[in-house]
Amino acid sequence: MNVRLLTSFLSLLFLSFSTIFLHAATIKGKVADAQTGEPLVGAVVSIGASAQGTVVKLDGTFQINNVPAGAYALEVSYIGYTTGVEKITLADNESKVINFSLSSSAIQLSGVLVTASGKETDERVRSIEKKAEQVMNILSARTIELLPDITVANALQRMSGITIERNNGGEGRYPIIRGMDKRYNTTLVNGIKIPSPDNKNRYVPLDLFPSELLERLEVSKSLTPSMEGDAIGGTINLVLKDAPSTMLVQANVAGGYSTIFNDQPYSKFNSSVINRKSPAEIHGSAYNATYADFTKDNLSYSKLNSPVNSTIGLTLGNRFGKAKKFGVLVAGSYQNIYRGTNSTYFFPNPQPALNNTPVFADIFLRQYSFDNRRLGLHSKLDYAINANNKISLYNMYIKMDEYQSRQTIDSVLAIQRTGPGSGNVSLQSRSVWQEQSIYNSTLRGDHTLSEVFKFNWSGAYSIANNQLPDWAQFSTQHEVKTAADGTVTVTPDLLQPMTRRWVHNSDKDLTGILNFIYNKKMGNTDTEIKVGGLYRHKNRDSYYNEYSLNPDLNTNGTNQVFTDIYAAKYSFKGLDAGTSGEINANTYNSKEDIADAYIQGKFLFSSKLEMLGGVRVENTVQKYQTVLPKEFDGRSGSIKYTDVLPSLQFKYLLGKKQNLRAAYYKAISRPGFFEIIPYRINGEYYDEGGNPYLKHTRSDNFDLRYELFPGAGDQILLGGFYKKLQNPIEYSVIRTGVNGGTQVLVPNNFGTATNYGFEAVVAKFIGNFGVKANYTYTKSRITTDKNFYFRDDKGQISNELRPQTRPLQGQADHIGNFSFIYKNPKSGTDFQIAYVYTGKRIIQVSPYYGLDYWQRPFGQLDFSVEQRITKGFNFYAKVANLTNTPLQVEILQPNTFITGTNKLPLQTDADRILVQKDFYKLSFLVGIRYKL
Repeated sequence: MNVRLLTSFLSLLFLSFSTIFLHAATIKGKVADAQTGEPLVGAVVSIGASAQGTVVKLDGTFQINNVPAGAYALEVSYIGYTTGVEKITLADNESKVINFSLSSSAIQLSGVLVTASGKETDERVRSIEKKAEQVMNILSARTIELLPDITVANALQRMSGITIERNNGGEGRYPIIRGMDKRYNTTLVNGIKIPSPDNKNRYVPLDLFPSELLERLEVSKSLTPSMEGDAIGGTINLVLKDAPSTMLVQANVAGGYSTIFNDQPYSKFNSSVINRKSPAEIHGSAYNATYADFTKDNLSYSKLNSPVNSTIGLTLGNRFGKAKKFGVLVAGSYQNIYRGTNSTYFFPNPQPALNNTPVFADIFLRQYSFDNRRLGLHSKLDYAINANNKISLYNMYIKMDEYQSRQTIDSVLAIQRTGPGSGNVSLQSRSVWQEQSIYNSTLRGDHTLSEVFKFNWSGAYSIANNQLPDWAQFSTQHEVKTAADGTVTVTPDLLQPMTRRWVHNSDKDLTGILNFIYNKKMGNTDTEIKVGGLYRHKNRDSYYNEYSLNPDLNTNGTNQVFTDIYAAKYSFKGLDAGTSGEINANTYNSKEDIADAYIQGKFLFSSKLEMLGGVRVENTVQKYQTVLPKEFDGRSGSIKYTDVLPSLQFKYLLGKKQNLRAAYYKAISRPGFFEIIPYRINGEYYDEGGNPYLKHTRSDNFDLRYELFPGAGDQILLGGFYKKLQNPIEYSVIRTGVNGGTQVLVPNNFGTATNYGFEAVVAKFIGNFGVKANYTYTKSRITTDKNFYFRDDKGQISNELRPQTRPLQGQADHIGNFSFIYKNPKSGTDFQIAYVYTGKRIIQVSPYYGLDYWQRPFGQLDFSVEQRITKGFNFYAKVANLTNTPLQVEILQPNTFITGTNKLPLQTDADRILVQKDFYKLSFLVGIRYKL
């Protein structure tokens, strides 16, 4: 009986709902910006005062189902826009399409226009890409926020045609654009070039920058005459957050962990005791240092188990005054990230065997511990004097302290090695504290003098600093003996030499920029003429001092047995040994003056065809002065050159949402300041040296690209590029010293080179689901002469130069990204899983034929998610390196080290020799984000 009643009740309920659904109506449509046509993703669509409603999806559409028949007021609201209302009447089973075009709620008071905020979305940057004068790719602030990455360098790897060069901790540091090494790219902040804290080069380490400070990240792959011309690969522009039109409050806090510390502890040293200045700086250059001048605490290590990563950020902004003329924004970010690496490295002999067969001297087993502390501060002030005049001031300060300890087991193969398990073993400890910072302050004015004439100006002061105070390393050595019966004996650890090094440098820029813009219709052609110029004075100071100490002998003449660093005794040998590191070319001053002028014309010949062309002239004067003795030939030097850099760009509108672009431009790349100085540094694998005869690189560049922007964040980009370089610069190893026993890594010019390729970008959203993918094929070619050792017809060992054609250093044939995305604005869910792939590439050019070091193809899988908790509060998580992908380096030669007496560990492939393998493991962050 009860079953029958339940069945009857359910049947009645089903019929009731069926009747309701049978007569229910549907409302659907699109919501877009009235001016740009961009979909307003996340706009709220509601039916009057009822509870029914939805939000606009990624493709700009909305749909409300099961609406009873009747009359309604359909309302659409979106932050920064006026509310849209449409009165509708629905009949039973009717499906009605209603489209909304909302206007910006920009405030205009007393002739001053204050623009609306909240447009740092994919839809907004697609519009910027479409309207840009040059070939460009952009990441929006919202996209950057949702990526698994927390630094600008790692975010860049998601963009088309870009790979990143990683540091020893696996973090991205330098971008490579279209296979062009980091030296061929330029970094800007809000359109102003910034100096580099690197102690030898011009390129900027982008792992310094927390990505949350950005409003968008722009990469320009072609240059207009109004842009500086030293960017053969491309220009990276970090557009920082701008002052909003209404109150803005954003905050986030997160914690996380690097899982590599499940297997190894974090190795910590005391950095508070480190002297920022060397003994010579404290006491004078004639001072003879002693071991008492050097602290021992930074070579004493303690273990930190399970260190916690943390990040925190805050952004505040608003406009003030009766007419909202004064805008203010301040933003800050702090990150404290612990990372670790397990590394195996096979150290090569200075010279290969016959037929250029590699020979290895050592096996280095290393454990790295990193603590990266990033601080980013940014402020933006702008004041609209009236409708025709506006001034703005922004300040940026970026600083990163990296604390790195490295413990190495060096199994010496070349000294008294009788077989596996026997021989000398060295234990090395190294402590490094590196502090890098960049400060920039820019004052800008924008002025409209008439309907046809405008001008703007900028004055900027920038300084980049780098400090490596008391870089310290020491080692011990013992011998392992294995008897015939398998008995193993180990001798005591004997103290080996110690190295202490001080390096610091600063790079100051004073920059002035002036641009005049004239707009007027000439006949039937809309015309813009732009002329302007730039002057920059750069002053770089560099200091380098190194001390080499030897362990004292015991009273009986034997070597010291190592117990701990506090009991170890060192001293200098010779009367002037304590000052020997002071006089060298690494301490120098360099000045550079760059004066540019350009003229640029943009002509709209019809509603479809736009042409932009002109020429830029850049004059470079560079001087340097070292502390070498006066009789040294390379003590000082100077170089001057002038470049004429034409540019021509065409854009043809195939339709409202389609462009066809063609571009040609000439560009240059200047050598690094350190590179033209005849310096010498004792490096870890090779000594490093300068080349005073180095020339700057020039390049002719061609681009062709088809662009389709079908809607919302959707896009299809298909393009090709070709570059021809004159005097490309790459590092190669030369041999110096007695019998050529010392290898020195120096920069050199290598004639001509070509680089060409193809790029494809696809982004497509259907409802709440989307995919983003890009692929770049790049091919470069350069031919250089390399050493080859062989036995001639007479049986004598001989050496000859053989030409070898290879790719440019850093260029990978295949690179790509794929992201699967889910976004539900109604539930506040954002999810993506992202994969990045980099094909094999040369990471170090060898002077020997066929012995270049190649990085094996590298793929990394990452994940991120954000979920709205309540109004204003979101939970988020970022997980990097889900697959624990190792970085592997190899020589593409037949492998003779798999078996036999020369057997080496980790060798698995017969056609290649593994020389390095690094593991980083998975890391993650989870946190809370607040937005007002």
